[in-house]
Amino acid sequence: MPSRAKVVMGGPESGNVAEQPAKAGGGFGEDTDPGSITTGLLMRPADFSDLEYPPAMTSNPQNPRPVVFLHGWCGHGDEVEFIRSALPGPVLPISWMPPSGEFNLEEWPSEPDLEARKAIALQFANGVLERVRRTILDAGFAGATLVGHSMGGGMSCILAMDPDLSIGSVVMLDSNVPVLDQRRQTSLDQMIPWVDRAAEAGRLITQAGWIAEASSWVPDFFSLEDQGDSRLRIERRFMFAPVVEAALVIAGGVQWPISKAVASITCPVFGLAGEAGRMPVEELLEIRPDARVDHCPGTGHFPHVFATELTRTWLESGPLRTTSD
Repeated sequence: MPSRAKVVMGGPESGNVAEQPAKAGGGFGEDTDPGSITTGLLMRPADFSDLEYPPAMTSNPQNPRPVVFLHGWCGHGDEVEFIRSALPGPVLPISWMPPSGEFNLEEWPSEPDLEARKAIALQFANGVLERVRRTILDAGFAGATLVGHSMGGGMSCILAMDPDLSIGSVVMLDSNVPVLDQRRQTSLDQMIPWVDRAAEAGRLITQAGWIAEASSWVPDFFSLEDQGDSRLRIERRFMFAPVVEAALVIAGGVQWPISKAVASITCPVFGLAGEAGRMPVEELLEIRPDARVDHCPGTGHFPHVFATELTRTWLESGPLRTTSD
């Protein structure tokens, strides 16, 4: 059964919500003290009162730019609830994770051909990307700002190259952009074997192994301050994501030309990095020196979930700031 992407008009208080078929398969919260935020290597107060952005980077409050929210790997569109109050216009959160069984394991090569495996993973991830693209167009969100967390940020960069989408700006929340060579190879080395195991032993046994091993890598996504029901929910989503489809979408996604995309897109680029070290800030600024990247201290890979007040303030003061000019 397809997931549904809710188009939210004017924030949660308006009550004006329409649902659109997402065409992509699918599957929340507490605030932390806003404290302070760092930009590059400099500390900056969390009210962002000193930030100045060119008029082209702002929108008219009478006609705010629509926003498409793209969650990260193993995430869900409902994460937008944490930052929805900072999104003044129409919002389209898309739950894009593919459902269990979408990939036919009989198509997986039985012979040890790594290049064939990589090609299949890329084709699978491209299918997910195309469904997201189609959902944006069908919902009438061409011209939107893309707000992407983690893999959703890389996906946003690829989508922003599409002239039919006419993306206004790309906002990345602790996204692994650009994708460094070591990161790409590590992802392929870790994910391809999971599909091998599923093809040999079956999905159920492989899923059990995935769940058992999750305790060794899931904690890396969080800081010590990231606790509570929201963390438990995220952990469960990682553990119970369908192993085959989750592995394929990462193994394919790291093969997208994300680094080339973020360097070439002409729209403004913004980034908010957590302390998990997953957003290569220096490398991003090297290939995109005009990008405006800030650091969110005291939180891990999910600043929009565990530092919601700070993230909302950052969005309102910069990437999604409105102006009466």
